[in-house]
Parts: sequence; structure tokens; C-alpha cells
Amino acid sequence: MISPRWSSLWAPGGSGRRRGIARWLAGALGAGLLWTGQVQAQAAPNLQLTGLEDVRLITNVGLSVPPVPFSCQASTAQIRRYLRAAVESAQEALQAYGHFTARIEHSISERADCRDPALHIDAGPVTRVETVEIDLPPVVTAIDSLRQFVEENRPQVGDPLDQAAYDSLRDGLLLRVKRLGFLDARFTRREIRVDPANGSADIALALEAGPRYRFGEVTIEQSILRPQLAQRLTGVDPGAPYTSRDLLAMNQNLTGTEYFESVSVRPMLDERVGLEVPVEITTRHSPRTSYELRAGYATDTGPRVGAQVKRRFVNDRGHRWGAKTEVSAIEQSLQTSYTMPRRSDPLAERYDIYARVDREDNNDIVTLSSTVGVQWVQERAKWTQALFTEYLLDRTRYGDEPAEINGFAILGGRLGYSGLDDPLFPTRGVVFDVSLQGAAEPILSAASFLRSRVFVGGYYPLGRWIVAGRGEAGMIATDDFDRMPRSLRFFAGGDRSVRGYEYESLSPRNEAGTRIGGKYLLAGSLEAMHPIVGDDWYLAGFVDAGNAYTDPDLAELKVGTGIGVRWRSPVGIIRVDVAQPLDGTGGLPRLHLGLGAAF
Repeated sequence: MISPRWSSLWAPGGSGRRRGIARWLAGALGAGLLWTGQVQAQAAPNLQLTGLEDVRLITNVGLSVPPVPFSCQASTAQIRRYLRAAVESAQEALQAYGHFTARIEHSISERADCRDPALHIDAGPVTRVETVEIDLPPVVTAIDSLRQFVEENRPQVGDPLDQAAYDSLRDGLLLRVKRLGFLDARFTRREIRVDPANGSADIALALEAGPRYRFGEVTIEQSILRPQLAQRLTGVDPGAPYTSRDLLAMNQNLTGTEYFESVSVRPMLDERVGLEVPVEITTRHSPRTSYELRAGYATDTGPRVGAQVKRRFVNDRGHRWGAKTEVSAIEQSLQTSYTMPRRSDPLAERYDIYARVDREDNNDIVTLSSTVGVQWVQERAKWTQALFTEYLLDRTRYGDEPAEINGFAILGGRLGYSGLDDPLFPTRGVVFDVSLQGAAEPILSAASFLRSRVFVGGYYPLGRWIVAGRGEAGMIATDDFDRMPRSLRFFAGGDRSVRGYEYESLSPRNEAGTRIGGKYLLAGSLEAMHPIVGDDWYLAGFVDAGNAYTDPDLAELKVGTGIGVRWRSPVGIIRVDVAQPLDGTGGLPRLHLGLGAAF
């Protein structure tokens, strides 16, 4: 039995509050008024509901009947008026779940200090679906998403009648049809015919889709870009079929650029003419220039600081410029780039002109290099592809050997895919990256070479466990490896390579014992994480293996294993690992700190 009552007196602790108030008044009004206040606080009518066992029916009836509007001193006539209204509401609530022959008896329940309205309900047999007729035009059934929605939500013959499910099908279908541009769609038939005597119900829906609307003129209120460029940045052309998804895409596309910090897209439905819906977009542009200072720490490079400046829009053609620098004890870099979106497809394609200067002093190798180049980049969905040409001037000194200066005119390309479910804390998905670049000695290059690299990584959930794996392979084909720039040679070891070994410490050595990098690279990792505190702290176990080498026949994979802790911070994964090298040398465990996913 439940006793739904919707006045504040029914709330837990309500009578106690009133007793407290009565005690406060007692000092002024006397013990007699205190007793009266307590009785009134405790005595309040409740609706007594009995007979039902199905939790769904109990809940729906309890939520449907009106709250008790009177006190314990109400007259019999007032209680009976309430009971008649409660019976009607209960019948409607039962019919929603197919009970059309329910028997409801009402009465007044007496107790010492009050009288309660009471309902005893026998729900009776449930009405079952006998026939289902859903008549949809071919233009609707030809759309996979609509056809799938109907198939998944269609009532089945023999099922208990569920009016809420029917309403969900009816309203959901009409909503989806209109979202796809059939703005005049309507039902010519929508009914449930119930035969209580036979306990059966017939369901019929007939939809008239009407014509499909298209996008009309798109008006964008902005002052920083050429109108044609701003129009192309919406990603939707006038005349395309009208859909609510494309309205959202317009907002996301414009907001996703660096030009606008706020975007509002409004379809002018009341002004549609000739099956076209005009769209009005208002924007507020971002500040033209942004500045950023940052600091960090990783065991590979130690403490590091950086600065960046961005010019989000240089001119009305949407060109952008940026420069940044990073400094650590091992690496220092300064780079700048000028970006020009492609006029015909500014959302997906761009051209970059770039230059950078890098210096690295690590493992007794000192390198100073400068690069200038241009590249074409195309980004569609989760795919990225790029073609580039650049000139690299490299000055490297290995140990005590004399420094060598070599130049290379490099041509290359890259194909990447990122399908992670969350870039800050991925739990599922795959990423891979393939690059190929080369130079020819006759074309302003110190040596001819062809360099390739393949990287694959992924995350997969297993219950509460998250399993991560990655693999990497690289190769350099050249007849003059001694002239290869240090930045293109392969090294292994460190936070994002083989943990347990120092940063870039896995490499072939020259006769003087200096690590000089390899022609080949092979590395991989397998890691499992499990939450230990909520969904923010994880314990991880891992094993890494890999090495860089010059002769494939003499390759020896180095293995490191260990445990770590992951914190799901607002800026990404904070990783703390302790790894032990398994090379038989008895080396001490190494501590690895990092920010971001393992790849």
C-alpha cells in the first residue's frame, strides 16, 4: 500500500518541524495550545491505495491522482468529491498500460484522529495488440535512419498495449521526419482502437510527408572575413536539403574555426518561400591576437617552458600566423607558420608556409638544425593527409668528432587517422600514422635517402579494465647513413617509447661509444588500467619492448616493465610510472612522468 499525499505535511520531518514551532509558541500561549498544535501537525489525511502489485501501475496511479486538498476536518461530501476525481485519474493511468476493464472501489477509511480517502483497485486483464498498420510514403522508408527507428519501436502483435510507447513512436517519427526537411509532414491517421470486451487493440498510423525543403539564403553577420569565405566555412551550400543536423553542423563548423568565439544559427521557418528556408547566423569574432605562456615537466626532457603568439586572422581571406618557442635543458626550438585556407574548401584544406630552428644536446650529441618548407594539408572527418617539401640544414657533432653540416631538399607525405572516443582520456578507438619522405643527392642534398615510419595504437575496454597497445616501426634506405641528419635517425627509450630506459638511450654506438641513432626502429607496448578511486584514478601495469638498430640481423629488443598511476585531470591524463629494465644489467628502476595519453 502506498499513501501518496502531495502537501508539505507529508514530507519526512514535517511533523517534527511543527512540533518544534509548537514548543516555541508554548512559552507564550501555554500548554493547551502546544497540545493542539501537535495533534494538528500529526493528523493529516492520506490517500490509501491498495490492490495493485505491478510497480509501474502503482507509480503511474500515484503520480496521476490529484493531491489531497483538505484537512482531517473535511466533510463527507468533500471527501467523496475528491474520490470521484481520483477514480477518473486512476482509470486514465491504468488505461495507459492497457488496463481498460479495471474495477475501482472507493471508500473512506476511519482512524482515531482523521479520515482518509481510499481506493482499492483490481487492474483486470491487460489489453493486447491485435493489429498494427503503419503507412509511410516511399520517400520516408527510403531513409535508413527513419526505417530503422520504426522497426525498433513498432508495437508487436500480442504485446500488452503501452500507450506511452505508442506516443513515443508517433511523436518521435514526426519529429525525425521534420528534422530531415519535411516541414509540412502530418499524420492523416493516428489512432488506437480498443475493444475492452475482447481485450484487444488495433493501432494505425498513416503519415503524409509532403515536400522536402532546402536551405535558402544563408546570411552571416560578421565583419572580419569575405562573405564568400564565411559562407563556405558553414560547410552547407544553399540549395542543400534542409536538416537539423546541418543546422548544428553550421554552428560547429564556424565555432570550430579560430575566427569566432560565439555563433548563433537560426532558421527562419516563418519566412520560408518556395520550399526554401532562409538561415540567419550571428557571430562574435575572437580577439585578433592571443598570447600563451606554459610550463611543464617530463622525465625525458626535464623542466620546460614555452610561449606562443597567434594572429587568428591576418586579413579578410582568413590567413593566420603564429609563432612559438619551447626551452628545456635538452631541447630548444623556435618556429613560425603562416596558414592560408584553400578558398574552395576552407574547412578541410589549407596551405602552410613554415620555418623552425631546433637545438638538441643529449647523449653527447649536439645538433643545430633549421628548416623552411611549405605543405598542403587536408582534414576530413577523422583522416588527415599532407604533402610537403622543405629544405633542412643540419649541423651535428657526435661526441668528440668534428661537426658536419649537411643540407637536404626533402619531399614527403603523411596519412593519419584518429578515432579515439575522447582525446583527453581515451577508452576506446584506434589511431595510426604513416609517413614517407626522401631526398635525392643531385637535388641540393648531401645524400639520397628514403625514410618511412608507421605507428599504430589503440584502446579497448574490457569490463572495468582499459587495455592499451601501440606499435611503431621505421626504416631508412640510404647508401650514406653517415650523412643522415640526426633529426631523421631513429632512437628508442623514454616516457613514450621503452620505459625503464633513459630518453633516446637505445641506439647503435660508434667506435667512441657515442649513440648515433639507427637505420631501423621497432617498438611496442601493452598496458592495462583499472580504476582504484572513482573514475579519475587508475592503476596501470605495462610492458614495453623496442630498440633502434643498424643491422636487422643483429637486432636486440630491450624490454621494460612496471606499474603506474593515472589521474584523469581536467587537462588530460597525468601519468606516473616506475619501470624496471630487463636487460640483465641490474639497472635501477626509472621514474617516468608525463601528461597526455600514452600516444
